[in-house]
Amino acid sequence: MKFIKFITDTKPNPNKLGSKASNLIKLFQAGIRVPSGFIIDIKSYKYFLSKTKLKRKLKELFSKGYLAQDIIDLSKKVKSLILASELPKRISANIKRAYIKGLTEFGKKPNFAVRSSSNFEDLKDFSFAGQAESFLNNKEIDNILNSVKKCWASIFSPQSLLYLLQLKKKKNFEISPLKLETGVIIQEMINAQVSGVLFTANVTNNNLEQILINSTWGLGETITNSSIIPDSIILNKSEFEVLKIDIGEKAKMSIPDNDTSSVILINTNEQLREKCSLTNLQLKQLYELAIRIEKLFNYPQDIEWAIEEERVYILQSRPITTIK
Repeated sequence: MKFIKFITDTKPNPNKLGSKASNLIKLFQAGIRVPSGFIIDIKSYKYFLSKTKLKRKLKELFSKGYLAQDIIDLSKKVKSLILASELPKRISANIKRAYIKGLTEFGKKPNFAVRSSSNFEDLKDFSFAGQAESFLNNKEIDNILNSVKKCWASIFSPQSLLYLLQLKKKKNFEISPLKLETGVIIQEMINAQVSGVLFTANVTNNNLEQILINSTWGLGETITNSSIIPDSIILNKSEFEVLKIDIGEKAKMSIPDNDTSSVILINTNEQLREKCSLTNLQLKQLYELAIRIEKLFNYPQDIEWAIEEERVYILQSRPITTIK
């Protein structure tokens, strides 16, 4: 399978697989639990642009640069071009073979999360993380194939194009959208009872001796897209100690939709809103993982995690770029 690498049997390579995928491989090799899955490498994205003749069309669209007022229209044009193009058979055949192999290894038919893994993502100096999109609860191979194209298109999302303009203005660092390239991670989706984000430094006050955890019921996208107020927990870093717990309202929960390949928002049960979404034992587990992962990458980390049936999974880890 020319374009495919499995997380369990390949080496980290940010240039070929993107930073997010490479970090997942490194986590797996360190014995940290990550969801099973495979990666469509960056070469497949280049091959797609070449075979569909989109490379030339994108050059034409971005040849004169763009301004903030052009972003919405420009993004729509590029997204439309990518989604309307057919995946080359060579790529789709590779993905189908990996999908079938994955089903055999899982021993069940899981739902899949499809995520981007950009060559400019998760870097220390600046982070392209959060600009491209993820697509959850993909049930069938056709859903996955379509989500792969959506990941590629999301390189040119309005927030992505705006971020590139801001980089140029604030840091005098210019990156053409044509330089952005992405692999795609296809993983077994964790149907989490609790999810969240962990920072191995307290980003609210730049305290390197504290760990900050934001958590909620259900899937963690409600935290990453700021649609709820999560629980906020501060831990001492030198030894496990809970310093502070703020209970967030957690008004909504994101859960997989059984009828479609998507997720839905539901109202959170009143009792769950009023209690902390993490037990003391789970906090201890997250603390121990935080210490291990920061040591592994030798830098403060921004970590996404999920808990399903009392098992903690790490969904991604990237450098914190806001520490001063």
